[in-house]
Amino acid sequence: MITIFSLILGILGFIATFVGTYLTYISIVNPIIRFNKFLKNKNGWEKFIGVEPNLYYYRYKRYPSFQIVIDWDNPVVENFHEEWMNETLSFDKTNSDSHLVRFEVNGMLLDKELFVSIDGHRWFVPVPKAKVSKEYERSFYYSMRQIYLASIIGKYYYEETDIYSFAKTQKKQIEIKKY
Repeated sequence: MITIFSLILGILGFIATFVGTYLTYISIVNPIIRFNKFLKNKNGWEKFIGVEPNLYYYRYKRYPSFQIVIDWDNPVVENFHEEWMNETLSFDKTNSDSHLVRFEVNGMLLDKELFVSIDGHRWFVPVPKAKVSKEYERSFYYSMRQIYLASIIGKYYYEETDIYSFAKTQKKQIEIKKY
């Protein structure tokens, strides 16, 4: 009787050790994995108005320590322009700035993504990643993380537009990577 009880207790302890190790890994050791998982749920995020008007915060409703932060007062590049951009969509061609969108957990910077504000902030979209072919021609693409992020914080001039239609209407079409 004691041997069976000891065996069951040992198996339960073994299982609890693995579960505890996994939970520790995803919550403490590697929060970027959790952040990327949370980005897939666009309805799980809410815009949070803070004290400083130049900072926009988007926080995950279930775990509010996970935040997306945009600092409008610190553009990376003013009058941003790249060859993929369609000038016909933009009436104000001199007013486009790039901004870093920060991923933070408990105020600690985990990662960042570059976004561009186009046409006097009528559009706010990720800057596509570039790849160079063997003929030294650049092509552009969006990763799925950029797509998820754009669905949360992106801004589009026309209400029926999304990041997919924006990518199709650019001077150089932007490919959507599914991985």
